[in-house]
Amino acid sequence: MTHIRTFFEQFVRCCQETNILHEYMTAEEMRLAFRGRCPFRVYIPNKPAKDGIKILALVDARSFYIYNVEVYPGKQPSGPYRSNSAFSVVERLIMTISKTHRNLTVDDWFTSHELMMDLLTEHRLTATGTFHRNKRCIPPAFLKTGKELGNSIFGFQKNISVVSYAS
Repeated sequence: MTHIRTFFEQFVRCCQETNILHEYMTAEEMRLAFRGRCPFRVYIPNKPAKDGIKILALVDARSFYIYNVEVYPGKQPSGPYRSNSAFSVVERLIMTISKTHRNLTVDDWFTSHELMMDLLTEHRLTATGTFHRNKRCIPPAFLKTGKELGNSIFGFQKNISVVSYAS
């Protein structure tokens, strides 16, 4: 990765300088199918193309242009990219849009109560995400099965809304 880091960082800079951001952004986890030799190639058995390079990106939801991107190298070197946790990845991706009052949509790999509160309080960004059923922060009433199809349960707390939808 160090061999192409200069080129890659220049690409990210160009993405940030040439894109006009809208109010809605998404944090995306993408994979480029790749079967060659590469120390940071990942294997995900439940995907059609099982081998590939994992890319984490901040994307404008209206124009679909990448604004910030990071290649997932597996084990990170020491420094600012040391942690690969979902929370740390989102923190690095959104640094350039912090305190801009935008909305960030994330998928279930990124979503956590801690992240949602941090985005709101520290970065002044609202966020929308999907929680896995096994997250401890979900109230038990929202986990009950047997709801009629098409019904929803809503919950509200100071700065957070939660919806459980039966599909």
